[in-house]
Order: sequence, then structure tokens, then C-alpha cells
Amino acid sequence: MKDIQGQVFSDFQVPDTSDGSYRGRKKIAEATQKHIEMKLSQEVVRVNQQLKASKIRVSVVLRNGAIQLRATLPLKPGDTHPGGREKKQYTLSLGIPASFDGLKTAEEESHELGKLIARQTFVWTDKYLGVQAKKKESVTFKEFYEKFEDIYFSTRKRTLKSEHTFRITKNRCQKYFSSNQVISANEIKSIINNIETPANRRHAVIISRIITNYLNLDIDLSDIDLKYKPKTRDIPTDQDIVILIKNIDEYINSLTINRTRAAQTANRNKLIYGLMAVYGLRPREIFNQPLLDWFTSPDNLHNTFKVHESNKTGYREIFPFVPEWIELFDLKNPANITLLKNYCYDTTSTTTLCARVSHLSWFFKKYKLPFKPYDLRHACAIRAHLQGIPIKAAADNLGHTVEIHTKTYQRWFGLENRRKAFNQAFEEQTEVEKLKCEVTYLRKRLAETEIELARYKLKEII
Repeated sequence: MKDIQGQVFSDFQVPDTSDGSYRGRKKIAEATQKHIEMKLSQEVVRVNQQLKASKIRVSVVLRNGAIQLRATLPLKPGDTHPGGREKKQYTLSLGIPASFDGLKTAEEESHELGKLIARQTFVWTDKYLGVQAKKKESVTFKEFYEKFEDIYFSTRKRTLKSEHTFRITKNRCQKYFSSNQVISANEIKSIINNIETPANRRHAVIISRIITNYLNLDIDLSDIDLKYKPKTRDIPTDQDIVILIKNIDEYINSLTINRTRAAQTANRNKLIYGLMAVYGLRPREIFNQPLLDWFTSPDNLHNTFKVHESNKTGYREIFPFVPEWIELFDLKNPANITLLKNYCYDTTSTTTLCARVSHLSWFFKKYKLPFKPYDLRHACAIRAHLQGIPIKAAADNLGHTVEIHTKTYQRWFGLENRRKAFNQAFEEQTEVEKLKCEVTYLRKRLAETEIELARYKLKEII
């Protein structure tokens, strides 16, 4: 197929999922694989129709992850026919993978075999006996890496999201799997075992599965993962967030008139900082087609922020975690909104998006902010828990599953936030105890009043 993206994926809609975890990725992978299998089956039917129309007495079949040729041929050496005939139908395995490139190869092989049959010159060579197919092709990691982009997008649709994932995965592939060594199961295991950090080893395992699937290598990687040890991370408190945005304001006010560009950059970054703090946005969700007209619209009565559908977990509408900060941080300042619009206008490629995210990290370092941009998002997850927002509602607001949300705030909860949670629980418990005492007292008073009333009625009767 000349244009796999145009012909195979043009009618494929990548499933929406709010799950960036393994479960969410698996859902997308399964839907993609199902679509590819459907399209490949359709192409096999088309190829067989063309072969038949061309009077080529060979057909192609999909079988066990491979494409094979089927034809009536002279008896294989040492074989017999139950009816005593000299020919028999055979299915030939030539080591052709079940892919669109493989189908093209199978079609070419069918034409070649068809000519031999028509000329009655077919001979059982190693190729048709399947001996060559059983020999492992010697491919180096470097050769695989050079074809990595074609291989990667032969099984997934090109979108802004998949382009971003590919860019990261390719860099990792280059880091671990680009040597001149011949690919083998032992070599792959050796490379992975030399990676000491759990996260990097997990990334290498993901890439190795792409390699082994492409080359049909049998390899067991189930026991190769390292146990993850979470790092300590200081999540900013609400007080920290407010103080630091005031520091940015002081910096802007200190700029001289002739430093207009520096002031514009600082105002734009202040708005980005504020949006992340109030809505728990991922950095990319601010830069990738932000729906700022809705954010500033008079119809936006609840001050929600809408994330564009092409982002990591699709479209969502977010309620502010701290509504009062919208005014305090001056988030709807028309001049700053215009600066952000202009900044995001040409952010249409993965390369530009990554550059924008990197620049945001640089801004945090330049202004000596004692945390990373993503920590503002983690702070929202923790804050939602302390505010008593139901986990499902908070998870939907942040654009991930309940499972991911729970892991996030548990991982970064910290001693101070635990203290707040305990204090809050004790205060609520104390309040409940007070109410219980009041109820008991009121019940007692009610009983006493009923007794007094009964005595009064009895006196009237007497």
C-alpha cells in the first residue's frame, strides 16, 4: 500500500479515553489492531479478485500472523496424493508478515509463482519448501532504527498525539537500540538488563516489544521489570502558589518601558501559570488549540475551561478548583489572553508543542519557582481530595481515571497535606460529636417537657 495513512486510517477514529495508563493505551491499541485486521482482510479479498481476473492460479491467505500463498502444485518430494494424482493443493509459507507491505510482497510472489505454474516449470526449491522462511533474517538494531518511523506508523494512525509519542519513543530507541549488533532475543535482554532505572527499563521493554513483533521473535520479558521507587517531590501549597504569582507581578512591574518584549513574555507566562494552578491543566493542553474564546465568553457562567479534542485524553470541560483565583490572578485579562492566543497560533506540530513545553520549564527555572510545571496539576489533585470533591468528579476534571487520580494524590500527598487531612477529619469528628450531644440534650428536654405537659393535663382533670 503506497499510502497507509490515507488508505487504511482515513476512516479510523482513534477512541476517546480519559485514561493515560496501560488500560487506556491498551484500549486504543486493540481498537487500532481490530481496524487494521479488518482493512487487511478487505485488501486480501481485493488482491485475490485481481489475481483471479488475471488468470493467475494462486491465492493469498491470512494465517497465524502471516500471509501465505495457496496453489495447486506438483507433489512435494516424498509426498503422495490419496487419489493417486500428480498434483495437490499446498499452502506455502514464505515468511511474509501479515501487514500491508507484506501483502504487496505476497502479491508479487503470487505473480511469480503463477508464471512458473503456467509455464509448467515449477520446482520445489528451498524457498517454496519453507526452508528460507525458517531462517531468521539478520537485522541489526541500526537497520531497524532507520526504518523505525515506517514500522511505527504501519500499525497506528498519525495524529498530533501519536506523533508526540513517536518522537519520544524514537529518541529512546536511538538511545538503547541503534547499535550495529544483530537483533536477537539474548541481545535485547542484555541491553534491558543493563538499564538500572525502573522507568527507563520499562520504556526499553515497550520498544523491544515493537522490535520483536516486527521480526516475529519469541522472547519472555515478564520478569525483567524493576520495582519502581517513587522520588520525593515538594508539591506547592495554596499559599506558595499565591505568593509566587505575586513575585511574578513584582518582576513585571520592575521592568523598564524599553523592555516591552520581556514584559509580554512574563505576562503570558503568568497567565499560563495561573491556568495550570486553577484548572490543573497539562502544559500541552494550554498550548494545543486552547479554546480561549469560550474561556472569556460572557456565556461561560461557571468559568470553565475547555480542552481541545486533539489532546492526550480528548475533549473535556473543566471547572476551576479555586474559583476565587480567577479574579485574583487576573486570568481573563484581555491583553494577556491575546498574548497567549498569538503564542499558540502556530503550534500545529509536535516539534513546536515540545518546544513550548520546554520553554515553560525554562520559565520556571528562570523565575526560580521551587517546583516543576506539572506540580501545579498534582496540587489540584491533592486539593480536590482535601476539599472533599468526589474522586470521580475530580478525576474527570483532570482528564484521567479514578485509578490514576488516586495514585497521583497518594504518591505526592506529603506530610503537611496528611496533617491537614487528619486535622480536617478530627474537626469534622468533633463537630459530629457536638451535634450528637446537642441531639441527646434536646431529646432529654423534649421528654421532660412531655412529662410536664402530662402532669398539667392530669391536674386539669382532677
